Amino acid sequence: MFEIEKNLEPNITLVCKLDKNGNIKFINKSYTDVTGFSEKDLVGQSHEIIQHPKMPNVILERAWNAINHNKHLYLISKNITKNGEYFWTIADIHPKINDNAGTVYIRRKYLPNDLKEEFEKLYEVLYGIENSGGGLDVARNYLNGYWEDRGTTFEQYIINAFGGEKNLKTYMTSEVSDKELFSLDPTDMNIDDILKLVKKKKKRRFW
Repeated sequence: MFEIEKNLEPNITLVCKLDKNGNIKFINKSYTDVTGFSEKDLVGQSHEIIQHPKMPNVILERAWNAINHNKHLYLISKNITKNGEYFWTIADIHPKINDNAGTVYIRRKYLPNDLKEEFEKLYEVLYGIENSGGGLDVARNYLNGYWEDRGTTFEQYIINAFGGEKNLKTYMTSEVSDKELFSLDPTDMNIDDILKLVKKKKKRRFW
């Protein structure tokens, strides 16, 4: 299971929106095309449904720490399809949450092979540490030391690999812009949003 890799095309963008607890609220068509899961399979389910079982917990912890503090981050993740394949992506994560509600907006794209090879080795070591008695604390220490030895950070390493933040931003938004990514879902709208929308529609009537 999950031994065969599914390769993504660089021009494909997978979009999903999660609630503050990590449950899927929305996916785009590319998400179903790539994963093989239907909208019915995914919406309302935990985002872990497409997470590879050997994703290190220390990486997921880093992601949720950033999300819970409303901090944008890039994440390298190993994912799975419904028929048992796996695929690697770079995720561009934008959390907009508060104490009561909110949405986590995520774009996923093809991960270049050189980065994939680097992170595949790193994640294998981290997963091994976590599951051979070392636990999360030892994995954290290893990960911190890994980047310190390279004189960088997790996120800066990714940015540099793409030749700078501008290049990475261009790559991530090449198919789905920020405006499209952050477009309001009806379920996210408060009463003020709804009234503004109704007012705007009324102005368009000519009868």
